[in-house]
Amino acid sequence: MEYSIAHRDGMNLIGQGMWPDGRVSWDNAEPPDIAKGERYWTGRLRNCGYCGSMHPSDVVAAIQAGARGEWADWKYGWPHKSYFDGIPNPHAGLLEIRASANFLPDDHRRDWIKTPDGHWHEPGMPASQTTHGKFYTVHLMDATPEEKAIIESHLGLTFEFTDDGKVSWHGV
Repeated sequence: MEYSIAHRDGMNLIGQGMWPDGRVSWDNAEPPDIAKGERYWTGRLRNCGYCGSMHPSDVVAAIQAGARGEWADWKYGWPHKSYFDGIPNPHAGLLEIRASANFLPDDHRRDWIKTPDGHWHEPGMPASQTTHGKFYTVHLMDATPEEKAIIESHLGLTFEFTDDGKVSWHGV
């Protein structure tokens, strides 16, 4: 199993009890599975088990395939997260959820599915060829030097993380 070190020393980690050593596992990519319920409406990419960030090597692969990344707002006072569009979708063509409700709508069709979480889902939309994802800057700590350089160059900022949990950045 592969682990992230990005949340060590409590950096952005609220769930210390869940990961006492600060090592959070990477969740594998999963195709959509309507019967599992809400979390699996759409396929997901490999992601951090705590924050949901894309894995740095997947970000690099997405950039190299033409995905575009942009910074989110700096609501925490620093460029903490970026969003990527145009990521090649490993689940392209698989059925995803079209609509959902916590009750069976009056105008439902027979193909609506009730999942274990008690919600009703209307399947039907095939996943598109591309998807979107988020990347939290702290996961640059998990990147190889080459991956870090590609991501920083694409996003236009370089970062330095200190052992005491501080971060600094400047333009490329």
